[in-house]
Amino acid sequence: MALQYHVVSAGDYVVEPPDLWTSRLPKDKWGDQVPHVASQADGNERWVIGGKVREEAGLVKAGGLSADRFNEPQSWSEVPAAAHDPAQRLKAMDQDGVDVQVLFPNAPGYAADGFAAIQDPALEVACCEAYNDWILETWGKEPRFVPQCIVPISSIEAAKAEIERAVKKGHRGAVMHPFPWHVRPDLPHIHDTAWDPVWATTQDLGIPVCWEAGAGPRFMLDIYPGYDSPTRNAFDSVRRPISNAVAAASFLLGGIAERFPRLKVVFSSSSVDWIVFQLENSDWEWRQSQLVKENVPTPSEVFHRQCFVTTWFDKAGLKHRDFIGVDRILWQSEFPLSTSTYPDSAQAIERNFEGMPKDDRDKIVCGNAAALYGIQV
Repeated sequence: MALQYHVVSAGDYVVEPPDLWTSRLPKDKWGDQVPHVASQADGNERWVIGGKVREEAGLVKAGGLSADRFNEPQSWSEVPAAAHDPAQRLKAMDQDGVDVQVLFPNAPGYAADGFAAIQDPALEVACCEAYNDWILETWGKEPRFVPQCIVPISSIEAAKAEIERAVKKGHRGAVMHPFPWHVRPDLPHIHDTAWDPVWATTQDLGIPVCWEAGAGPRFMLDIYPGYDSPTRNAFDSVRRPISNAVAAASFLLGGIAERFPRLKVVFSSSSVDWIVFQLENSDWEWRQSQLVKENVPTPSEVFHRQCFVTTWFDKAGLKHRDFIGVDRILWQSEFPLSTSTYPDSAQAIERNFEGMPKDDRDKIVCGNAAALYGIQV
């Protein structure tokens, strides 16, 4: 693929059509449990997943395409075409100076937490399969889009099977809930060796596992109900990265990397500033707690070998890129979320990377993601 802008966004979002699941899953089997869009008492539309209304600020997260960035679409008729139409998305990417987008889901929630909460295990699997097939059929044929599968967590066997099926069909990453036992208490902790078949499969397939910020509400401060709408939305975005700070510390200390040294993990949508402290903190506690073992890497060495973080609006953390590892940082635009750098991504990159050596900049905004996701450039 010939790149025009030499920019790969490692974290952007598709917007799924209202009939994605109702057109693919049998109503006579699951009825209204199938994800669908329904009008609410206030006249607005919301996704209903597993019989539960998604409590969101809008029908979909697409505020970055609105003149008022916190004015989320309240009905499907208000959703801009660039959010859900691949052809219109390509035009927006050209306007923004982005060659390739690595795609995450929208309606299923961060790391598909909405699907993870579905009580019927068979329905959760069917919903993930339907999404994974749809994104390949609708977006995956265009080389400028990199599809990633969402992973069911109702069982370890289901997670492993769907990763294998989806990657065989063309997916190049796996978006997985970082705290599955929070959603399903019957599941083992993510660091229990019971999950090893999932890590072994993902490692052998050579794709990254993406742990997306925002999928761990237990680790995030509650939103004060008295906030007005703009403050609520801003605080909701500000509190997201903390969940990945916990997930990163857990991975660095938990033993998965020791057993699977080729497994790649992306801490997505969390910026880079916090990882500087987390690496120092984890190394310090690793030594203080006498966890040092012969031939076992320190937490920071694990990170430099296997992990990635993403940057988009943030600038301060990039000053510590050598400590983080220039080859461990990916750039993303978060299109079309209200937090996105669109339509000024090119200017944001110029501002944030001012004075940085060209080789470092090229790795962060293009080369690292291209290598990780197998993008031929």
